[in-house]
Amino acid sequence: MQPEFDDVKRFLLNCPPFDVLNDETLNACVQQLKAIYLNEQTVETLFKQHSPALYIVRSGGYDLLLPNGHLIEHLEAYDLFGYPSMLSGREVKNKLSVVHDGIVYIVPERVFHQLRRESNAFEQYFIRAHERRLLEETAGSGVLQAGQASRRREPIANNQLDLRIAEVIQKAPISLPSTASIQEAAQAMREHKVSSVMVVDDERMVGILTDRDLRNRVVAEGLPFTLNINAVMTQAPRSVYGKQTLIDALAVMTQYNVHHLPVLDDDDKPLGMLTNTDLMRQQRSEPVMLISALNKADSLEALVAEAAQIPVYMRTFAASAGHGSAVGRLLASLTDTMTRRLIELYEREHGVAPARYAWLAFGSQGREDQTLSSDQDNGLLLADNLTEEQLQWFAGLAEFVCQGLYQCGIPLCPGNIMASNPDCRHPLDGWLARFREWTRSPTPKALMYCQIFFDSRMVMGNKQLYNNYREQVAKLGQSEFFLGNLARLQNNVSVPLGLFNRFRGTESGKDSDLIDIKRYGIAVINDIVRTYSLHAGLTAPQTLQRLQLLQQSRLLSPRDNQALGEAWQFLTQLRLQHQLEVWGTDAAKNALDPDDLSTLTRRQLKSAFRVIRDSQQGVALKFGRGGA
Repeated sequence: MQPEFDDVKRFLLNCPPFDVLNDETLNACVQQLKAIYLNEQTVETLFKQHSPALYIVRSGGYDLLLPNGHLIEHLEAYDLFGYPSMLSGREVKNKLSVVHDGIVYIVPERVFHQLRRESNAFEQYFIRAHERRLLEETAGSGVLQAGQASRRREPIANNQLDLRIAEVIQKAPISLPSTASIQEAAQAMREHKVSSVMVVDDERMVGILTDRDLRNRVVAEGLPFTLNINAVMTQAPRSVYGKQTLIDALAVMTQYNVHHLPVLDDDDKPLGMLTNTDLMRQQRSEPVMLISALNKADSLEALVAEAAQIPVYMRTFAASAGHGSAVGRLLASLTDTMTRRLIELYEREHGVAPARYAWLAFGSQGREDQTLSSDQDNGLLLADNLTEEQLQWFAGLAEFVCQGLYQCGIPLCPGNIMASNPDCRHPLDGWLARFREWTRSPTPKALMYCQIFFDSRMVMGNKQLYNNYREQVAKLGQSEFFLGNLARLQNNVSVPLGLFNRFRGTESGKDSDLIDIKRYGIAVINDIVRTYSLHAGLTAPQTLQRLQLLQQSRLLSPRDNQALGEAWQFLTQLRLQHQLEVWGTDAAKNALDPDDLSTLTRRQLKSAFRVIRDSQQGVALKFGRGGA
């Protein structure tokens, strides 16, 4: 059935997101639509003969069902369905039941993807709709039902961002030698329907060539297509390893604003190429879209407006995340992105930085375990011998960024550990002098600072400057006297378990005592792992990464290493679930009532606290003698 052109166009103009398309694009879309009359006899042919596709309800009523018969959504005029299969690349398994006969328009898959490419607003609409649909389908399959029916909840379902990158890559790498011509590269990209190729010499990647490179470096510059691709390729591009996870890839894409990531095996040989589209196929494209929107904000006001979407989105993402660490890493990536964009906006108004520098993230942002309630902990590492004028430029940068982050929803640090504080802006010698003072005179305040400042990452700036800083700071942290005092401090935190392993409240609640699982659980594990890492001279700030690097340590047995990692992940996940539950209320965000937990979760919580108590004793035995 071929629908009438003008009638369909008028209908689509009132059907989001088709209303955002320009007139030319909408006309082209209407010309390629099909229509089918659906009743009980014809409904079975819809998915069999016209799938995958986007379906638009023109008239009638239909029930969209999961394979188990659970109702996902009742569909009426202007409702859309069918898009999840095209975004994920998965087979259509849902069913459609006719309530009232009517007409459904069909947008072919090719046309749907063309519209996505031509309109960012059109694409974002379906990305967000897909995220909502995933939650509805997850609830319908029984994953969330138990948690919705009772506060006695169990861990949340697995998250696709935890998949190893090697599991996601669908094609062998498309590669060419560096001596291939630009025309040969373009032909290979067309033949294989890809937007990039790896440049490989002697089984080693030396660069990549993307469609953007062809557009900006070849066509725009009028270069001959006979040139070798090594003249226009991106040399030494950012890359990831197949054993890493999608959240690792997302972090790299975010930090360096790249859309193509070469994937290597353990021998540094090419495995394939990961793109934004691959992430979208894994049903988690919203982070990419959100990060892209933050990167494109052309003013502080625009950045603040985009950042306002983060809390709402993070609640959705957190509800479907496999564990709290993925949420923390994504929030840190979003904060990193906002920080870099603020620095770029400042440079646009005040000129580029007058000297080398590194913007530092400390604390939870440095460890990449942020929550929505995390405040700012940051600083500036500056080049030596700056003039007063240069120092004033960086003082202005620090004030602009810290206040900008505050407007974007990242609270100011109550302890003033921010780059806007002159005490958090130093050249290398200045920072090292502070660390020497803290490690040689480990007062309670100094030890508190160390628990924040020893967890650092560079967000933007000069990598060589930062690496030099990080290596020298790590050496200062190996002092036996300092480590002994850290161990004594950690051993003074009482695990909330009393006689007969009964829970002991740490906070007073409305009806009963609560347990602060951040202060008496997660933070203690962070501190213990940090102590072992400082002794080993490690520079990685993330707790789980530190544990991975400590696997060969003689100080921490493989069994204790694994136990600490599992306890940290359990407590992080439990805190995430609790925060989702009390979202929008005045309830404590890190303290929960153990009586609200299921029997299994209570048992796991007690096990986690026992692991912490044993680890406290272990760290005291190994380092305590070095303390004051």
